[in-house]
Amino acid sequence: MAETNNTPTKTIKVYPNSYEAEQYLLCCILLDGIAAGDLLPSLKSEIFYNERHRKIFEACQKLFSANRAVDVITVNDQIEADKKTDLNMLDYHVELSDKLPSAANYREYVDILKRDHMHREIIRICNETIEMAYANKDYRETLTAIEEKIYKLNSSTHRSELIHISEASGQVVARVDALCRDKNSFRGIMTKFARFDQITNGLQKGALVILAARPSVGKTSFALNIVSNIASQPDSKSVIAVFSLEMPSVQLAQRLLSDIGSIPMNSLSKGTTQDREQESLIAAHSKISESKVYVDDTALSSPGDIFSKCRRLYATEKRIDLIVIDYLQLMKGDSVRSSDSKQNEISDISRMMKILAKEMNCPVLVLSQMSRGIENRDDKTPKLSDLRESGAIEQDADIVLFLSRENENDKVSSNYTVFLDIAKHRNGELGVLRFNWEGQYVRFTESTDQYINRDLPVKKTKGING
Repeated sequence: MAETNNTPTKTIKVYPNSYEAEQYLLCCILLDGIAAGDLLPSLKSEIFYNERHRKIFEACQKLFSANRAVDVITVNDQIEADKKTDLNMLDYHVELSDKLPSAANYREYVDILKRDHMHREIIRICNETIEMAYANKDYRETLTAIEEKIYKLNSSTHRSELIHISEASGQVVARVDALCRDKNSFRGIMTKFARFDQITNGLQKGALVILAARPSVGKTSFALNIVSNIASQPDSKSVIAVFSLEMPSVQLAQRLLSDIGSIPMNSLSKGTTQDREQESLIAAHSKISESKVYVDDTALSSPGDIFSKCRRLYATEKRIDLIVIDYLQLMKGDSVRSSDSKQNEISDISRMMKILAKEMNCPVLVLSQMSRGIENRDDKTPKLSDLRESGAIEQDADIVLFLSRENENDKVSSNYTVFLDIAKHRNGELGVLRFNWEGQYVRFTESTDQYINRDLPVKKTKGING
């Protein structure tokens, strides 16, 4: 009696694909000019799993690009001319044309192919990650690589296509109607600087906001004031990520505590807080602890580092409402070549910050230095050309803000006034606002006196070179 083998056989796993959907879609392209005109310019051949189907589609695309007819005969002729396959394609083309699917369903077939292609890509990325995990000693590099690949794959599914202008026009009409009924509709995250919020309607989602100033004017403090204004609101659920490339997180926290608790910085620095200040300190710490403010003080961060950390925070919190980066010129490029100038590097970083704002769907407030050219001018009014290193910063930004002292003679004073110039505002008005600097609490407040005077005399000081 022969022995029976009861060992279960393993099923061979095949990459997700639909042979029939691929056939039907090709048939629609070969027989229906509308389907061909819609699909051939936009689809990529890799969504076809079957190699023969992929070759047929590529031949269709080549004919379409050359403004030639796309049918069974011309496609077969193109494939033979390209010498891409030894298979007998003509008989197969005739077989395809005999299937006669409903051309009205071609988008359903596209959805099936896209679904299967995405699953194949996910499997491919997972396999690559497994190999990388075996070979790479640095798990952080593996994590960063897998995050980047998954987000690129995910973003590729949201590419928009040409739409009729009436769709966009309809969205504008709906927006205006909503604003007429409620002035708070479509407002961004509010900074709690009333006049500034009135001009900008808050910091809008997807906006890149540049805040530039000369050293020691207070751009870091101004940005942190915005953070503390948002975080200290009752029941605030706003998720804020702060990347400080210059200042340690402890110093950032100290400034936030001083601002929120109205505790003099000197008292916090020297440990001379009085009983009332101790109570304010505990209350401010409690408020910060309940907030959703996250800080990273890694020096020399690159856009890739920031993208990775923001993606992880987004995965945890399911949202990010504001990203603050201090400051642009301290960042390093992800792939800096020896031939690249600092200007090219900054241009690349600036472009990545705009992409970050769009991907995270939140405003990104990036601090920037100004060039020294303003010091050599009689007119101290900041200009967009004063942005240090690159004109790309001006080009990428939706809003450009300049912070400057009203009177440069006050730079050693603990209290003075500054101007906030809204020098670029892609979707709104420009303007100049006057702020008071309270050095004791490292805090800016909007001045009740909004008179702007740029003609104050500046005391000439002797420079290093005499």
